[in-house]
Amino acid sequence: MDYFDANMALLRKKEPRLAKRLETVSPAKDVDFASLSISNIIDTNIKLNHINTLAVLGFGVGTHIRELVEKIPPKTFLLVIDSDIATFKALLQRIDLIPILKSSNIKLVIGENASYAVRYQIDDYYKVNTIPDIVVAEHKPSVEKNPEYYKEIKELLEESSIIARQNLATLMTNATLWQDQILTNLPVIIKCQAIKTLFGKFSNIPTIIVSAGPSLDKNVAYLKYAKDKALIMCVDTALRTLFNHEIKPDIVVSIDASTKNYNYYLKDLDVSDIYLMSGPAVYPETITSFVPNVFVSGFGHPLLTWIEAFIGERGNIKLGGSVSTAAFDIARRCGSNPIILIGQDLAYTDDKIYTSGVKQERIKEVEEIMPTEDIIWVEDVFGGQVKTVRGFWTWIKWFEYQISEMSDVLCIDATEGGAKIQGTKIMTLKEAIEDYCQKPFNFKQTLHHTSKSNILPNLTALLREMEVLIKDWKKVQFVSKEGVMLTNKLLEIISGNQMDKRTNKILKEIGILYRRIIENHQGLLKIGSWNLESLLFRMEKYNLSTDLSVRIKGCKTFFEEILTYCQESIRGLQSTREKLLRIELERR
Repeated sequence: MDYFDANMALLRKKEPRLAKRLETVSPAKDVDFASLSISNIIDTNIKLNHINTLAVLGFGVGTHIRELVEKIPPKTFLLVIDSDIATFKALLQRIDLIPILKSSNIKLVIGENASYAVRYQIDDYYKVNTIPDIVVAEHKPSVEKNPEYYKEIKELLEESSIIARQNLATLMTNATLWQDQILTNLPVIIKCQAIKTLFGKFSNIPTIIVSAGPSLDKNVAYLKYAKDKALIMCVDTALRTLFNHEIKPDIVVSIDASTKNYNYYLKDLDVSDIYLMSGPAVYPETITSFVPNVFVSGFGHPLLTWIEAFIGERGNIKLGGSVSTAAFDIARRCGSNPIILIGQDLAYTDDKIYTSGVKQERIKEVEEIMPTEDIIWVEDVFGGQVKTVRGFWTWIKWFEYQISEMSDVLCIDATEGGAKIQGTKIMTLKEAIEDYCQKPFNFKQTLHHTSKSNILPNLTALLREMEVLIKDWKKVQFVSKEGVMLTNKLLEIISGNQMDKRTNKILKEIGILYRRIIENHQGLLKIGSWNLESLLFRMEKYNLSTDLSVRIKGCKTFFEEILTYCQESIRGLQSTREKLLRIELERR
């Protein structure tokens, strides 16, 4: 039976990019399909139910993929990567893809470059990559046909794991603060313009992104020659350096949630005629100090995503881990071309940390951390070597990947020092301004007109659903309190070696309470996923233990942390709802 037409029809729906590419490719001839037909590529010791990301290298004839689709749970992201699109097209006549593509958690990436196959797919699926444990399974006949390609794939998967660990650590540290500040900022956010209204507004206009690397001191004085001829977008860290040189940027980008960040970089500065581009979880005084000249983005936070369904999308930006990567993505979405980087050292150039405009208090703080950092030597912009750290290295890779996907945008590195970013054109700032920043443009007018066009949304539906959410989470509170009480009781019985028929009864009750939260309160787990993700990962490990006391302690931790989350969230939701109610009454 020839499945080709049916498969292509299915691919156009499920994998449109792949289907389009297949239309331009000739099928491979004389393929030895028998040599590609193997299954059972997963180690039998691996428990498929506990895999979050499974990367399969090589499609073969699809036998092993069909088996995996039948066995893995819906939560597992199955990423199938194969380098040979011509063989895949030839195979489409022989196999039925319906059993493979029937689930929403599978992605076929065939004949793509390695960066797109790994970085883009993982970021696109998870939005914020926090899954460090990636199980890699090799279909050996496929891998042996193109070992270099799959070697690069494996290196990128390892890199993705490193980034995920960093992201997970960031979530564990900041998730509660981010949620609290989204709720605190919400009454202001709804009055500010969404950042997406600026997307495309500076098409083919040069943008200079000013970061706070030590090399900024070399060329910041030239920046005045670009005023009103290039959009000057400064990260908050570099703002004092610009002020010291009597240069006011058009835009400041600030996304940090901490009080320290505001105190170090923005406090006591006159920003009255500068526009802020910020995220919803930024430190509240950062936003209020720039009001009304504020554009607010989304950033994938599940609580904000839920809220945006009622107030309208703000426009997500890719954060990439730093304020400079956020600025870069904003510039790209605004249509900027070229994008010129200065102060983007991403390294300790001349053993310095920051531009001289950064407060000494902050510099000393970072200098104390430096001895604990994982030092890496990378190529610099002059062809030599420069010292950097793991965090900077991940940002270098982020920039390189994003630039590789922007073939129609010229990216210029005019930092004049620091780490080399592959894909950029290296120039001095003076050269970049002379070559690309000579045509006047009224940036202030565009920013002013766009910011003033905001219309306050109708908050009725949001207020109603916030009340529903509060009631639902109060129910979870009650269940969690019961769970804490029962786990404490069972731990006492176990520690006293008083195991009897009560044990199984209590254990069963604990299981019922746990399932009630997991199965009946998906809204909690979805909206609170950034706060609770670490807890859910730990629960997977607890549940694997053969030691009953370890499993019970795990359940106790689960109920305690769910209870704390609900208590704190309810307080925040109630307070914010009261403020929004007053705004809605005034709007009417």
